[in-house]
Amino acid sequence: MKILILEHEPESPAGLLAGWAQGRGHSLETLHVPRLKGWPDPSESDVIVSLGSDCSAHASADPWIEREIAFLGESHRAGVPILGICFGAQALALALGGTVRRADFAEVGWSSTDSSEPELLPRGPWFGWHEDVFSVPPEAREIARSDAGPLAFVLGRSIGLQFHPEVDSSVIQGWISGARDRIAELSIDEDALLGGVAADGDAARARAEDLFDRIAGYWRCAS
Repeated sequence: MKILILEHEPESPAGLLAGWAQGRGHSLETLHVPRLKGWPDPSESDVIVSLGSDCSAHASADPWIEREIAFLGESHRAGVPILGICFGAQALALALGGTVRRADFAEVGWSSTDSSEPELLPRGPWFGWHEDVFSVPPEAREIARSDAGPLAFVLGRSIGLQFHPEVDSSVIQGWISGARDRIAELSIDEDALLGGVAADGDAARARAEDLFDRIAGYWRCAS
């Protein structure tokens, strides 16, 4: 597969997704969205993945956000498989007619989730870091949620995940280093968060690769 990656800042790379793609013989093209001058034809890619961002899909004024939402909508209508991750899932939800709002509380750390479709989305645990939540778009099906709101939805060949299966320990440690004041405001135990990263690294990689295999299998069956 030719996978088009929509990256929003260097601190949020494809991570484990890139390693999985390389191991499975897929090719990656990464677009640095905030610097993008023009959008490609969606049909030139087999899969589109929209990654996380510090920006808010509903509250930030950055002009590229509206353009990306339009691109994701166009890609979905063209039948191109899409995976939205955290911010990417929120942008995808907006593109498909859903909404995004500030969550009642932030979700940061590892947690397990019950899924109505465990053959597609296993229980985890998965790493989350978000303060916004999406509503499930019309006609989409919600397949997982947390106390804060929906965690995953599927509509046709588009999949939105509110958590981060792609992150490895170096990415998470970078996020922690850049957000210590916010972590303190949220009364999150930084040592426990870092300890979870160190303890779960290899298992997180195996779970991520298994999830990406399941999603790729779903796309093949849904074609």
